[in-house]
Amino acid sequence: ASEPSFLLYMFLILGAYSRDLVDFLLSGNGATVRQWWNDQRICLIRGLTCFLFGSLEFGLKRLGISVGGYSVTSKATNDEQSKMYEQGVFDFGASSPMFVPLSVAALINLVAFTTALARGLAVERFALQMLLAGFGVANGWPLYQAMFFRSDKGKLPTTITLASALVAALLCAAASLA
Repeated sequence: ASEPSFLLYMFLILGAYSRDLVDFLLSGNGATVRQWWNDQRICLIRGLTCFLFGSLEFGLKRLGISVGGYSVTSKATNDEQSKMYEQGVFDFGASSPMFVPLSVAALINLVAFTTALARGLAVERFALQMLLAGFGVANGWPLYQAMFFRSDKGKLPTTITLASALVAALLCAAASLA
């Protein structure tokens, strides 16, 4: 963060997000900052789930390994899901392996951020790392709610939470050994 080139990257990142926010707000749909923030979260979700599993399926097909593939499913919602959608609350109630990499990334960001804060590492040489981990924690807030605080049908299934915690713990342990 003390390097002069850091300012260029910071300017580019902030400029890109600012431009995206302005474009989103001026789209004419009565969009809000909260809707834009949820849209940013959806981009993160797509990047860590759909793109990951789609690339994995493509790679396995190229190797000649048969894969199950995806099937189109009904997206019909009930009243509770409609209410959550209107409130901008994410629904993680379905038990899907696609939530594991997303939850692992959220848990690792949370561990990294809280560990750095506990150790007092928020000094100049770790500023960028703290910023990135903090951004990950802010984006992962709906997941933390679904894992630990919610009790409705949109709560992340316990099996997904436990599997994600196990994978995150293994990755953190492996990183601490390196």
